[in-house]
Amino acid sequence: MMTSARKLVFLLSLVILSCNSPSTNNIDEIVSILGRTMGTTYSVKYTTGIKNNDDIKENKNKIEEILRNVNMQMSTYIPESEISQFNRMRNTEWVNISEDFAFVVQSSFEYYKMSGGLYDITVMPLVNLWGFGPDKFIDTPSTTNIDSVLAFVGQDLIEIESGRIRKKDSRVQIDLSSIAKGFAVDKIIESLNYDNIFVEIGGEVRSKSDKKIWKVGINTPSIDNISNEIEYIAPIKNGSIATSGNYRNFYIDKDNRFYHHEINPLTGYPIMSKLASISIFTQTSCMEADGLATALYMMEMSDINSFFQDTDIEGLMILVEPDMSFKQVVSQDFPAN
Repeated sequence: MMTSARKLVFLLSLVILSCNSPSTNNIDEIVSILGRTMGTTYSVKYTTGIKNNDDIKENKNKIEEILRNVNMQMSTYIPESEISQFNRMRNTEWVNISEDFAFVVQSSFEYYKMSGGLYDITVMPLVNLWGFGPDKFIDTPSTTNIDSVLAFVGQDLIEIESGRIRKKDSRVQIDLSSIAKGFAVDKIIESLNYDNIFVEIGGEVRSKSDKKIWKVGINTPSIDNISNEIEYIAPIKNGSIATSGNYRNFYIDKDNRFYHHEINPLTGYPIMSKLASISIFTQTSCMEADGLATALYMMEMSDINSFFQDTDIEGLMILVEPDMSFKQVVSQDFPAN
């Protein structure tokens, strides 16, 4: 499932601010290719000695083709997509799937295991139940509704091997919104042969650089931040940044209660945390940063801190203080503000 036109969805948790070069002799021009996909926007920027309209058009077509393919594999908003067809199945038989779809599903198990089941792509029925999916939303769910859906939520209820997948419970449905954008970013940056390139989809970012410093602004995680105010600026050359939080996709019910889209698949309720957002920096794929941002957001603060201490992954946590101000907690080697 791609993050799309849900209740009060704002675009871009990360904003490309600018790019600088340490070289005063740099004469390369920056080409920008912009568009819309997955219910949000995308931006591809790269440097070239000479702007060539034919090359730009060819790159635009290549980007659009990649995005169409990813959508036709992983978008729950497209009835004919592979994921939509799989979700409609009401049996437990094996079904063949495309290589990319299989790769993303298989990769999701890494985040499922490291989070103790808090990251779970079978959470889609709960996401729908709480009003954050493509299904029509009526009202906040009752305990009975939640318990009934929890019976068929759990990533151990799907099995994947050698390009095919099956459900162990026919009611299972999956949601790949937590890593599909990051995967698409990787596909684009790996398909375009430029030394200095920056790709962003809906706030998920990856860059490749031999000289450029790309600056990425991380938004202030406030539900009132309509104008995309910046909390932190991260300069990056080669790496990926993805952000997860509770301030971009939410609703407030008639009793003034706040609900957001990060649903705990073990309890069936939205995560309750003083962590407003978490941004992950990796020197590998954007899909990894994307998946880790969601997985870590779901975890306890002590477990998040232990993760940063035990791995080479870097993160920026923005916490909500009792007076509703924000506090930054930055791991040692997260790109300096």
